[in-house]
Amino acid sequence: MAKWSIVKRITVYGGSFTSIMHMVLAPAELSWSCSFSAMHSLVSTGGEQALKKTAENSYSVSKFISRIDYTGLVEKYRRDGNLSAAYDLLQSLQDKNICLPVSVFNNLLAAAGEQNDAKLSCRAFRLLLFQAGKPLSSDCYLNLARAFINTDDCVHLLSLLKEVSESSLPCRLIVINRTILAFAESRQIHKVLMILEEMKEWECKPDVITYNSVLDVLGRTGLVNEMLSLFSSMKEDCDVSLNIITYNTVLNGMRKACRFDMCLVLYEEMVQCGIEPDLLSYTAVIDSLGRSGNTKEALKLFDEMKQRDIRPSVYIYRALIDCLKKSGEFQRALQVSDELKNTSSLDLAGPQDFKRHLRPHRR
Repeated sequence: MAKWSIVKRITVYGGSFTSIMHMVLAPAELSWSCSFSAMHSLVSTGGEQALKKTAENSYSVSKFISRIDYTGLVEKYRRDGNLSAAYDLLQSLQDKNICLPVSVFNNLLAAAGEQNDAKLSCRAFRLLLFQAGKPLSSDCYLNLARAFINTDDCVHLLSLLKEVSESSLPCRLIVINRTILAFAESRQIHKVLMILEEMKEWECKPDVITYNSVLDVLGRTGLVNEMLSLFSSMKEDCDVSLNIITYNTVLNGMRKACRFDMCLVLYEEMVQCGIEPDLLSYTAVIDSLGRSGNTKEALKLFDEMKQRDIRPSVYIYRALIDCLKKSGEFQRALQVSDELKNTSSLDLAGPQDFKRHLRPHRR
């Protein structure tokens, strides 16, 4: 028989305890059945502090109280906007190895992001990261990034990522790379570049996926000079090996920025490095050559592409036809058009083929 104390009137199945200081615990099976009713009464009658103190001060009683009860209290704090109290309770429970559902941490992280509370977002993300035991969803990373949209103070963010870098997490580099992607998707480009620079001094150095991610965001936002500068620094870094995704990312960035002169140079450099062009490579360079009026070289690469059994897409055909017409090569344009009409849809590359080539970019 054991005793425990919370000075609070709690209704349990029609009865009540004026003072639980003198309450004698029932057998284990009955104790657990009464737990939810008792704690529900605590929360609904304003006894949150008593339950919180129970979590903080008594390990054995914390184990006795149902996880459902604690979950309800954390969610109540969150709904009331008392995010600090919700975090403190989660931290206290985690210190006692009492694990609540991952959704509770997700909800707190989302709420902190909505309030633009950068410090609490980092603390909640850390709890979630070490609690989940499995890869976090993209929404978790986006919620973290959203908290920093209206601030330039990244002290807590860099501290969090440095801690991840120095941790024993097997997926620590993946966590940092996905964080960079989340900041890129929320258009916080200067923070992406800042994280990359800081990573160079951390234990967990940037890899080719890190660099490719940053190249991609620079290209998509039209910062081609910065993209070329980063690309050059990658080639000087002995620890990073450029791959097909690196070149395709830069090629597409140059094409979108109408820097057609650079596309053929990059393509030739890629081939010289022993990297075989794929569907995305040919698409970018053929389109660039066609739009710059270099139809001869565009047709040459188009034929090379088919000889290598890489299926062209409708987009490439139409781009070639258009540029041939603009250059006055109507007969050749008609030939390419007829070839497209006589080509089965099964022999053309579709959206799924482009996605297949892009897939290694995300990890």
